[in-house]
Amino acid sequence: MCFSLLSSYTTELLEIEADNPTLHVVVVPGNPVIVSFYKDFVESLYGSLGGTASITLPSYVCLYVQNWENGKLFSLQEQIDHKVDFICQELQDTKVPIVLVGHSIGSYITMEMLRRKLQVIYTIGLYPFIMVNPLSKKQAKVRNMTRYVC
Repeated sequence: MCFSLLSSYTTELLEIEADNPTLHVVVVPGNPVIVSFYKDFVESLYGSLGGTASITLPSYVCLYVQNWENGKLFSLQEQIDHKVDFICQELQDTKVPIVLVGHSIGSYITMEMLRRKLQVIYTIGLYPFIMVNPLSKKQAKVRNMTRYVC
């Protein structure tokens, strides 16, 4: 794990770089938002892809004390923008296709990133937040509202 300055905020990155990648996978976490929680998943994904894909998982904004100094709360839109900035700044010279993998709320974020016409070719949602409890009236409303967004 390493840290990078992204959109003027310290961002933790979990990265595995392939020697000769044919794909770059960006994993957008859900809950918990702790990067180290996803370490085993990222390593397993790398192995499952035969070491042919580089994989990066950027943290969310405002997970470190440096970002709390002004007491700013970050909206979901700002988190989406932060991940878009990651693709634009850190992967702008990537010559291989980018695939997004989102977990929970990260699934929603990846759908929004896909709409931005980045060099992303595909997005995969793992346990999307709107599918958690199909019996929930609130989630049913959110699911119905988002059905027409994509």
